[in-house]
Amino acid sequence: MKDAVTMSKDQLKVYRLALKVIEGNLKVKDFAVLSGLSERQAYRKLRMIREMDYIGALHGNTGNVPVNKTPIQFEQKIMNLLKGKYEGFNLTHFREVLATEEGIFIKKTTLEKMAKRYNLEKFPRRGRKRVYKPRPRMPQEGMLVQYDGSPHIWFGEVSSVLLAAIDDATGMILAARFVEGETSLNGMKIIQQIIEERGIPVALYMDQAAIYGKLDRDFTSQISRALKTLHCRLHIASSPQAKGRVEGLFRTLQDRLVSELKLRGIWSFEGANDYLIKEFIPIFNAKFGVIAENPTKAYLPNVFGDLELILCRKEQRKVLNGNVFSFEGNHWVIEENFNYDHRQVNINTHLDGARSFDIMGKIVRVSKITRKRFLK
Repeated sequence: MKDAVTMSKDQLKVYRLALKVIEGNLKVKDFAVLSGLSERQAYRKLRMIREMDYIGALHGNTGNVPVNKTPIQFEQKIMNLLKGKYEGFNLTHFREVLATEEGIFIKKTTLEKMAKRYNLEKFPRRGRKRVYKPRPRMPQEGMLVQYDGSPHIWFGEVSSVLLAAIDDATGMILAARFVEGETSLNGMKIIQQIIEERGIPVALYMDQAAIYGKLDRDFTSQISRALKTLHCRLHIASSPQAKGRVEGLFRTLQDRLVSELKLRGIWSFEGANDYLIKEFIPIFNAKFGVIAENPTKAYLPNVFGDLELILCRKEQRKVLNGNVFSFEGNHWVIEENFNYDHRQVNINTHLDGARSFDIMGKIVRVSKITRKRFLK
């Protein structure tokens, strides 16, 4: 029994048109136009069909296995890794770990074709969206730092928040931390880390939110108050596109970082922060960071010394006669010899949860007044 021959629709069309030419019902010139061939190719195709009948309409490589075809066993091995051990990795990231972890080198286009056949593309191509013109980078590191928080299931099965700050000029992560919630104190920890390691940025770009600031009214948040004291300008973004670099950072982290944490079996805040700070950020900055246009850094020196009374949550109360003030439903007395009547006392909640009291920057000792209630 002879092997079956399969013809495509285009090949069958060419064969039928060629028969009309052979029968005298169609001119060679018209055959060439209808077949999409040049006149020279048309004569060659007609000669082959006269000699070999329908076999002449087939391509010479029909039925042959391409010499550069990927072996099916190799293809299945790659796809099993993508479905199993490296589940959730995008194709670029997957191709990188194939080379570094598995010793497998594969072309980008070959991997994309495989993943498409097996329906394993993480981000299939979609239709075009509106294009936003990117804002040019700042010329110096430290001129503008973009900050944001991203709630996501980063590890385990419960959502957590990743706070991160990225330099606008270099695209490098300056500080990042996993926390349970996006609060003023957690945000101040990121700012404190940047100042201690690099200096005070000229400006910070943040979301329009109650813990940061508002565009539509005069509003002072704990963070805006602290930044004003540090002479660091606060810019409030009116849209996600306004702080596109940090938004793009989180898109990358929600892809790469989640996959890396899952691969390493990290499920706790302590383990996630340890890996993030010691391993992931140095590798990320080396891979994606760029050189600033001006190599001179624009960070301002910390002339304020201890930041404990600046990077904290401050609440104010008025001191009454006898150095007494009210706070959280209790009466407190200032244990100092000086008379602070009608002054403002600051109640400071520090980054470690401790509490202190100061008046115009001077720490004062206080004690709670316990009142006995008498029955009538």
